[in-house]
Amino acid sequence: MKHTVFHHTKFVESDPGEESGRLMRHRIGFSLDFVRIRRDYKISRRSKPLAMKGFGGSSVTIRDWEQGERIEAFVALRKVERREYTGGERLSLEFGDQTGRIEGVMWEGFNDIVADLSPGCVVKVRGIVSSFRDKPQLKVERIRLAQPDEAKPQDFLPRSDVDPETLAVELERYLESLQDPHLRRLMFELFESDNLRERYLAAPAGKLWHHNTIGGLAEHSLNIVRICEFACTLYPELDRDLLVCGALLHDLGKIEQYSVTSMIDYSDEGRLVGHINTGDFRVATAIGRIEDFPVETASALRHLIVSHQGELAQGSPVVPMTPEAFVLHYADELDSKMGALHRVMEKTGDADWSEYVNLIGRYLYFGRQNRQSEGQTALGI
Repeated sequence: MKHTVFHHTKFVESDPGEESGRLMRHRIGFSLDFVRIRRDYKISRRSKPLAMKGFGGSSVTIRDWEQGERIEAFVALRKVERREYTGGERLSLEFGDQTGRIEGVMWEGFNDIVADLSPGCVVKVRGIVSSFRDKPQLKVERIRLAQPDEAKPQDFLPRSDVDPETLAVELERYLESLQDPHLRRLMFELFESDNLRERYLAAPAGKLWHHNTIGGLAEHSLNIVRICEFACTLYPELDRDLLVCGALLHDLGKIEQYSVTSMIDYSDEGRLVGHINTGDFRVATAIGRIEDFPVETASALRHLIVSHQGELAQGSPVVPMTPEAFVLHYADELDSKMGALHRVMEKTGDADWSEYVNLIGRYLYFGRQNRQSEGQTALGI
């Protein structure tokens, strides 16, 4: 006897004895719902930056600065170095905000302020946008530390295109969907302890390359969950709950790996220990607090975390050796690369070709995407 079940805006004919199939269709509904949420949230390929107050009529964000423009603005200081040249000393600088970065140089008048400057602080600068070696450069005339009531460090950080509430709802839905009692208990105990849920939802997944935004870790991890769920529909031998947990936890150590001020940088622990070791230690410690947690399940889950980068040369202490580990590795590769391409595409703007991308050793072509975007604009979509 069949009965009709309503799952997230679609009807499914279900046999009561086919519970596993019903659960899989239900879980696919989660993924479809998230796609609709992203569409309704109107996430664009070129997201709009957080509005910031400009000064003296200058452009609001670094992305909008033009050569020859006089700038007076608050920015995050990413780098400051004294360097010698034939005529004396200059100050080599790098500034950033939520839209990008720009090199800076100051030739004089910095001796009284340089001791107060350090990466991560917020400064007010005045200068002129010029060019050096075919790249924009700000010739700084004056620089000072920002006062606490003038600018907040978090205002200069890029943010995920997906709003925090949507990320929180999706994380909760996937946790609630777990059927394995041991994995379910582990995940809830992890995310309900040590303020981990809030830290997870706010953390970046990278410094510069991919998902280097506030909320980037959750966005990246949830993307991987959806890829893994789809893989489970193609390969039923996969352990769905194990993969969901592995996808959510694979980069857990990045909560400690990065120091977030007005910029994203590596913490001491991030450099000395690394996110794979930190994440595995946190998960292993949580497992140790759960009585009678299956040893085989613990090893399988930890293997997903320590092998997810795929190769020893990429930082994983072991290579993938289980079907779930292979799926997680390639899902991570896919989403991290697409996240990086999204960032390069935004930086490229309306040009068909990107600049040379050193990390992947190639130029990237976005001409087709540009024309599709223009067609959507013309249709009013």
